[in-house]
Amino acid sequence: MDNENFYKKIAVSIFDAMNTSNFLEFEKNAADNLGFEFPGVDRVEGVKRVILFFKILLRKYNNLTFTVSEVIVEKEKACVVWTNMGEEKDGQIYKNRGITLFHFTNDKVSFISDYFKDTSFINSK
Repeated sequence: MDNENFYKKIAVSIFDAMNTSNFLEFEKNAADNLGFEFPGVDRVEGVKRVILFFKILLRKYNNLTFTVSEVIVEKEKACVVWTNMGEEKDGQIYKNRGITLFHFTNDKVSFISDYFKDTSFINSK
């Protein structure tokens, strides 16, 4: 198996899922005990809880679109460089840039951690 391309595809699938609110493809490639770290939030454990977190997060926006610019794969890790832009429920424009780090175990995503350029949203509301 070409792990580099396989890991790239899986890592990008979470951003496709965020853009469409359809997490089925991502879920089948995630470990049941998936761990997720997001700025300002305690670690989330379990694929079902992580997907629920994503869905709740998306409710904050009228729309939010992620654009992936680069994916770097090294052994069982991938790093995705992205930008996003959207509109919050109150009409405010939101945009950010960051990276998301993925760890893979047995060809499934076992850990995700987000790192943002602008973290002002953590203390703003």
